[in-house]
Amino acid sequence: MTSGFEAAGYRVVQAIESCPHAAATYAQNHPDVDVVLGDIRKMDAALTAARVGLDRHELDILLAGPPCQGFSESNKRTRTLLNPANGLYQEFLRFLGVLNPSWFLFENVPGLLTLSEGSVLKAIQCAAKELGYESEWRVVNALNYGVPQNRRRVFLVGNRTGTPISFPEPTHGTTDTARAVTVGEAIRDLPVLENGASTDRRPFRKPLDTSNEYLARVRDLRGEDDLVSGNLVTHNSEKVVLRYKHVGQGQNWTQIPRHLMDNYHDLSRCHTGVYYRLRWDEPAKVLGNFRKNMLIHPEQDRGLSIREAARLQSFSDSYVFTGSIGFQQQQVADSVPPLLALTVALEIRRHDISFDGAMDGR
Repeated sequence: MTSGFEAAGYRVVQAIESCPHAAATYAQNHPDVDVVLGDIRKMDAALTAARVGLDRHELDILLAGPPCQGFSESNKRTRTLLNPANGLYQEFLRFLGVLNPSWFLFENVPGLLTLSEGSVLKAIQCAAKELGYESEWRVVNALNYGVPQNRRRVFLVGNRTGTPISFPEPTHGTTDTARAVTVGEAIRDLPVLENGASTDRRPFRKPLDTSNEYLARVRDLRGEDDLVSGNLVTHNSEKVVLRYKHVGQGQNWTQIPRHLMDNYHDLSRCHTGVYYRLRWDEPAKVLGNFRKNMLIHPEQDRGLSIREAARLQSFSDSYVFTGSIGFQQQQVADSVPPLLALTVALEIRRHDISFDGAMDGR
């Protein structure tokens, strides 16, 4: 979210994060932002904002992306209102009431609309209205804004200024727009890798194709010796690699012989993204938990590298992820695609009368 809003001209001044690994990655890539590490439920909103000299009414926009796992429709175990993480939206509302920004943006998975008949979303809108905010929501798909991934998310936008709230019109993937960006356009220039690859920086597989608009946006042309980072791949067992070999592009776990899936007690619970091999000529399926989804490279019998996944999320190659490979994978999977965030940020800025146009919106 920060990458997109900064690209739109906003100056992000503070971020709150409970995971130390995600906070470390964030701090490395956004050194000018005050990163507050800890549980937001234990923070005083006014004192936290005072760290960066923010007083009431001084904030242009408050961004919120609370944990989505408890709302996700793929979560069959803890998708209930009793999940403690599903109450964290109340912390967003607490900060909203104290800081009183001109605008807010709340992002989550579409399951927010269906859990308990959308009661959480309704509660957020009602509470925001009591604080003086009118709000609108929409389900947006990242592929419609140039991201090479079929990723649907709910964006709830509100303001207390009385100005219009609108959402950007699709630029890709419809009959009236440019076609969607494909997996091939996004990652085909990246190195050929082996199962369990552990060398972080490697040469590009192909030189930059200047006609590829997506690569022109994400490929880091300042890299030393034409190297790219993030070439780390989970080391899968021989049995898992054998499963990969049975799956063609656009196919999934259903192509794997049942005797190779004997550790799955209930195959009916496997959704279509499990052991799905990406197609070069289409956008990717949604990136989720690497260990559960196990997306397969289009032509190599392995999972995705960190950089390949980051490309499918529209991160620039200059964005570096830190920590062990598992933590890096989770950081990429949990992210809002920067290109989607940029598109939404520009639409908000178009109506944001508090934005002074001098690259100093906060």
